[in-house]
Amino acid sequence: MDQYAPVPAQRPTLLTVLCILSFIAGAWGVVDGYRTGFTDKPQRDLEEARTTIEEAMEQMGGGSGLAERMMEEGLAAAEQTVQHAQPIGISGLALSALSLFGVWLMWNLKRNGFYLYVLAGIGGLIAPIAILGTSSVVIMGMGISGFFTVLFIVLYAVNLKHMS
Repeated sequence: MDQYAPVPAQRPTLLTVLCILSFIAGAWGVVDGYRTGFTDKPQRDLEEARTTIEEAMEQMGGGSGLAERMMEEGLAAAEQTVQHAQPIGISGLALSALSLFGVWLMWNLKRNGFYLYVLAGIGGLIAPIAILGTSSVVIMGMGISGFFTVLFIVLYAVNLKHMS
């Protein structure tokens, strides 16, 4: 009698692994967005960065090389991050929540989740540049984030055939 009952779709192992990793990253993004936007974490991080950079510059002997310029740019980016902590935190929180919702939909084999995830990923790359500008430190950070964002988007796209 039930021989014609539809078989429920099975989530492929790769999609399961990707979703679990994305759930972890998204949850971390929500926590980090909250800490950045609504606590004194950015100020504490800035003080720690200043101490570390000052110690490194003393050890280098005050030269004017590339390493020193990169450290100065890193400190300037950290100071700018503190100045714009709330919008950075709020955008990170919102984009992480959007990403988590997209991953949840993909976990349930819904294709719309992929598009939400892509939107959140692209927003996560654009928001820091829009807020902090295009210093070399910001661009390098976005390059690293961009690599993983594109990698996950491609891997999710490979699994689109399993989603409805």
